[in-house]
Amino acid sequence: MNIQTAAVKEQSKVRKNMERYIQVTGKSEADYNAWATQIGRQMHINTLDKLICAKMNIYSISHLSYLSTEINEYMTPDLVDVYLFENSINPLEIGKMWKDAKLDAMAWMDKNSVIDEFLIPFPKADFERWGDKNVLGDVSKSWFSKSGLNLDTQVQEMNTVTGLGIEIEDVIEFVKTYRRNSYVSPPAQKVKALEERWRALTSFAVKDYYIDHLIKANSYQPTIETNDVPF
Repeated sequence: MNIQTAAVKEQSKVRKNMERYIQVTGKSEADYNAWATQIGRQMHINTLDKLICAKMNIYSISHLSYLSTEINEYMTPDLVDVYLFENSINPLEIGKMWKDAKLDAMAWMDKNSVIDEFLIPFPKADFERWGDKNVLGDVSKSWFSKSGLNLDTQVQEMNTVTGLGIEIEDVIEFVKTYRRNSYVSPPAQKVKALEERWRALTSFAVKDYYIDHLIKANSYQPTIETNDVPF
């Protein structure tokens, strides 16, 4: 059987499954697609759960919460993060740190991150006016455009939006240091490092939906028993 024939058979099978689903449930094709996506993701999650259980030698991923890394109670939160990054072998701990780091990266705002987001090519003459001509050879040419927006105008717009007090000298230093689209903020660097740490620990890439699944599976929610009452 060649690849094309196999693909046609698979499409036919999917079509029959969809028709059967619609016939039984009375729902739409969109409902089927959503249901099939959910089922596929759950099967994928189950596969990843088995990988982690095998690596951690546990019966269920809900046991991860019982394998917490021992931490000195006098450590500051920053030191705890460093210690866990270097020593934890628990995917739940690394996953939680990754989620937190992503939020920090989204909220991060300093002069460099603002310049990185807003700066577009500008005339080379502006660099020659405010910077050192002798270092022009070390600055990426992608920063320059004869028809680009002048630096003073761009800096004014950045400060109008952020109020950070960015100076033209800050921009000059930035373009001397970074090529276009190469700057990575400190929290974004932490996110990347945690992603690499996660992959080394689990053998697969970290995803939001899977970390949410791990956190939920390890969140203890006591059941409140109530007696039946006649009202």
